[in-house]
Amino acid sequence: MPTNERQDSADLERLAAGIIRAQGNRFIKELLRSNGITIGATKDEFEANLMAAIHSGHLTLADVETWLAEVEGWGNQHVYLYRISDTLRRQLTPPRIHRKVTEAGFEELWDAPTVLQFPDLPTLTSISFNDSVLRLVWQEASPAWARAEEKDYTAEEGLDIYEYRAWRMAEHRAVTRFDAHLGLKLAGLFVPNPIQGEEHARAVDEAKRVIGLLMDLSQLTDNQLEISLVSRNMDQRNVPGQAAAQPKVKTQRSRLTSGGAYVEFAANASDRAYWEEDAIRGVRRSVRDQQLGQFYGTGGVFLFQPFNGLERELRVQLYGEDNRTRLWAQMKENEVWTILKELNQYA
Repeated sequence: MPTNERQDSADLERLAAGIIRAQGNRFIKELLRSNGITIGATKDEFEANLMAAIHSGHLTLADVETWLAEVEGWGNQHVYLYRISDTLRRQLTPPRIHRKVTEAGFEELWDAPTVLQFPDLPTLTSISFNDSVLRLVWQEASPAWARAEEKDYTAEEGLDIYEYRAWRMAEHRAVTRFDAHLGLKLAGLFVPNPIQGEEHARAVDEAKRVIGLLMDLSQLTDNQLEISLVSRNMDQRNVPGQAAAQPKVKTQRSRLTSGGAYVEFAANASDRAYWEEDAIRGVRRSVRDQQLGQFYGTGGVFLFQPFNGLERELRVQLYGEDNRTRLWAQMKENEVWTILKELNQYA
């Protein structure tokens, strides 16, 4: 075996052993299943099968890294976006943040690895400040049900026939992040979609509590992007004939509100812009730039077209009332930040 392959195998063995110690059976079986490897029924069998797959080359370090990226992922999340003011930027230096981390009792989390943590409750697992990016990470287990048709069966009871449809519990990881990109002068609080309702609100509150221990929270929240303005302006500037000939964004749905009334433009199909209908586009063009200040955008659904590293159409929903952005697709990190930088241009 070449030296680099032996090193990868040794690294993978250490990683696998750490996952087993930290997480137990339920997450390992998803890794094995996704790579077509025999699972087994006990932790000992899991570990034996995992190590055998590593030694045989059926499971590589790249396989595990891909699995971890899928478990963690970007996109399919809610985002609260903030501008970093010059005042806040002066607070965000690695030495100062490191000191604040220590004062808050989080020293063991500084640059801590996060790949092995799947706690049952949301847990702050890492704080880092690298390449001008301050990142806080909270992780938790996020079980979901996956259809298992191979386990379906029917049974007769008396004169009745019953059909039983099986679902298998699949364990995933939900990651909440706060990223402050000094170079972009933007910060984002990212809450994954599986965290909803009251749990979502608690995740946001807890994130803000911790962020407030490291910096002046008001300097962050006072500079939150007004999504109602982003929604309104992005729609206005991407109507053909009223903006560039080739819009970066297609508006599938947009609502403009003024006082106690609103007007809504929407396409019946989820993959079209409302202004692709000539008559509707003509009506929308009646709102001139000088009149736009009389409206705010309650929200909308936008289809980002391929540009600046985006290789596919991506669906984004804006909620004006609570300044929230919803990214509907699983994405890469660079895709997420390309979209967020574009939103910032319309604020």
